[in-house]
Formats: sequence, structure tokens, C-alpha cells
Amino acid sequence: MRLILILSVLLSAITNPVYTQSLSTKIDELIRNEFPYATIGVLIQDAESGQIIYRKNADKLLSPASNMKLFTAAATFYHFPPDYRFLTTLSQLNHDYYIRFSGSPTLTIDDLKGLILTLKEKGVREIKGDFILDVSRFQSPYYPGGTSYDDLGWYYSAPDSAVILNGNAASYQFISGKELGDPVLIKADKEENGLTIINQLRTVDKEEEKNHCGLNIEIKPNNTLRLFGCLAQQKDPKTLQLAIPNPSLLAKSIIKKSLAEQGITLHGTIRTGHLPAQATQIIALQSADLKQVVSHMLLESDNLYASSLMKQLAYSLTKEATYKQGAFAIKQILTQNTHLDMKQLELADGIGTRYNLVSALQIVTLLNDLYQDQKMRDLFLTTLPQSGVSGTLKDRMKKTILEKRVYAKTGTMHDVSSLSGYIIKPEEKSFIFSIIINGINQPIDKAKGLEEKILLAVVNELYVDKLD
Repeated sequence: MRLILILSVLLSAITNPVYTQSLSTKIDELIRNEFPYATIGVLIQDAESGQIIYRKNADKLLSPASNMKLFTAAATFYHFPPDYRFLTTLSQLNHDYYIRFSGSPTLTIDDLKGLILTLKEKGVREIKGDFILDVSRFQSPYYPGGTSYDDLGWYYSAPDSAVILNGNAASYQFISGKELGDPVLIKADKEENGLTIINQLRTVDKEEEKNHCGLNIEIKPNNTLRLFGCLAQQKDPKTLQLAIPNPSLLAKSIIKKSLAEQGITLHGTIRTGHLPAQATQIIALQSADLKQVVSHMLLESDNLYASSLMKQLAYSLTKEATYKQGAFAIKQILTQNTHLDMKQLELADGIGTRYNLVSALQIVTLLNDLYQDQKMRDLFLTTLPQSGVSGTLKDRMKKTILEKRVYAKTGTMHDVSSLSGYIIKPEEKSFIFSIIINGINQPIDKAKGLEEKILLAVVNELYVDKLD
């Protein structure tokens, strides 16, 4: 069987040498003209035959940015059923009440208030003991080791503790001053977000913001953020999301306020602790199902969702939810279910910080294994961003022959861009690809444009006349 497969691939390569060489020449020229000094890894192969259509630096280890979430998603779908749900429970033992947080990334402040309302509906009017939060499911640190210091304080670096409320982030409107040098006005979209803002931002012109200053965040105790530096003057308010550094503190304040609003007197304190095994469960609040959680993670490239899933895998396999154990869990699961050699890559977390290194070949290997498994193929093709339609690809490749035909994960950091996934044409050739660009010294949008030009070259060369 192996000999037949090898002969089949060789025959395919012999019968299609012209377009393959022509395509290679086109893509080489694109890369040379657009990013001559960047390091670019590319691998494109026929999804059915496995024939290599194009490769460049395919074995080179590169920073994949959020393409790392493909590994997190795959391990999650291999390990848990699609209808798996996170549970947040409210329990009682004697005079004490307990909420056990599970790291559910879909939990909201309104959900937490709903748990307190449940007590009122059950006739509880006073709590003689304490109200205890069990936040032990996920262990610290709550930031991956590769997190950049200047990312702390922003929503995409929100802490992934067991307590997650509204994504552990809060939205604000930043309003420029009328004159240069005036303070920037900052307004919360919702008052009940748990943050205290020390505003030391001033209004400047675009040139000064570009070359001389920026918006900086200092994390201080008690969910306080000091915002200092500058923001360029603009006509309309700018919406930015800030991270909540201590979600447990926010949860305590919400519970305290909700108890008062529901007329429930608390004689003890609100504190953290462990849920005793003998406690009686009152209610269990379910998260969205796993497919919806993974879909959100892939569509929005949500770091908090990815870290929560990674730590949940760690807890399931080792009963210790840390990044180290999460990396171990993903490696174990993918080693058992795919052809990946996990020793040939560096997997440090589930989101794609700079501590991760993979090659285009390894990503295509993973994507190919997923594609050949009908169940996994269906899961990924219904959860990945689709060009011109959804997620981080919603506004890309529109009004081109690639619209609605690319299902892929994006990746972006300061000098990194990546795109890996599938080009799908029902009843025609489909392709699996990975493009990773490191060392970008130009606007990141130009790198995104190169990714699309490479894919356009593929479909133009191979089946443009067959597309409708």
C-alpha cells in the first residue's frame, strides 16, 4: 500500500510539472518583490493526493502567532466531545455558600448575578456563615510566559484565572481633547466593570504619537490601571478594551452588591477557599457547548478562550491546570491522534506567544490529519474563519475568486503574520496550506496581502476556469 501511494504521488508530479514549475516561479517572485528580507515558510499541498504544490522554508521553525490555536483546537476536539460544557456551581454546607469557578470563558457578570437571584428564589434571606469562592481549578501564573510586558493591561492579555467574567475585560470610550495638550476623556461603556482608572493621557497630533509617545498601561493593586502617555487627536471616540487584572476581586464585589440588591443579609465574609466534597449543590450553570467555545476562539482569535481550553485539557489529564501541564496535555493528545512529531516543535502555550516555534510543514501535517478524518474535517470547516464571511477573515478576500473558499486561521504579532488552512471547492481540487512570515519591517497589512496573493496564484494556476 505504501509503495502504491508513493508511485501515485510520483506519477502526479510527473504529469503536472508545467503548472507546478510555473506556480513556483510566480510565488517566488511575489515573495522576492514584497518581502525580500523577511523569513517566510510556505507549504501548499493537494488535499486529496498529498502532492506538494509549492514549498519554501517549509521545515524552518518560525513564530506562528495565533496559528498556534489550531493545535489547541485540535487537541480540544480530540479529547472532549463537542457538547462538553464548563460548569459553574453554587453549593451549600451548613451556614456557608460556595461558588466554584471552572474557568468557563463564556461566564458573564449577569450569570453571576443570576446565581445570587437563585438563592432569593429559594427563600434565602440571610447567610449566617461565609460566601466562599473556589477559584482553585486554574493555577497561577495567569499569563503565558511569552506575554510581552506592553501587552499587559489590554483585553487580549486578560488573566486566565478560574474566574472569568465578561472575558475579564472592560470597554472604554477614549475621547480626544479639543486642543492639543488637553487631557483625553475616558468613559466606561458599563460602570460595573470593577476597574479604577487613573487617567494621565494627553491629546497630541498623529506625528507625535507615531514618533515620540504612546498609550501606556501600568497595573496597580485593587484592579487599578494607570493610563499615561498620549493619544492622537481624532474626531470620533475610540473604543478600546482593557483587561481586569484581578477577576476574583471583581467577583467578590459583584456578589456583595447582588446580595444587597436581593435583600440577602450576609453575616460572614466573602472570601476564597475550597468547596468541600460533602457540600450540597444547589445549581450548576453550564457554559456554551465546546464547539461554540472553540468556534469563538478560532473566529475571534480569542487568547483567553485558548488559554482556558488549554488549562482545561491540563486539568483533565493531570489534575493540575498550568501552562506547563497544558503544553504537556496538547503534546500527548496530538501525539496519539496525529502524525505530528512534537519533539520537532516548541509548544509553550495555547495562544501563540513568542515562546512557540513551529514550521509550515508541521501545521500542514496537522491540517492534513484533520482533513482526512471526516468528523474532524466537519468540525474545523464549521468553526474556522471563512474568507469574506466570518471571523478574522470576514473582511478579507472579498470580491475575489477566494471569497467563501478559504477556511483558515490567521495570526498576527508586531512583526509576524500567518495564515493556515484550506482552499475548498466542492467536487474540485482542495488544497491545504500554511504561510508563516517572520521579520516583517513593513505595515502588517502588506504581509496579509502577500498571503492572499500566494493563494490567488494557486487558484489562478490550478483551476481558475472552473470556479463559478
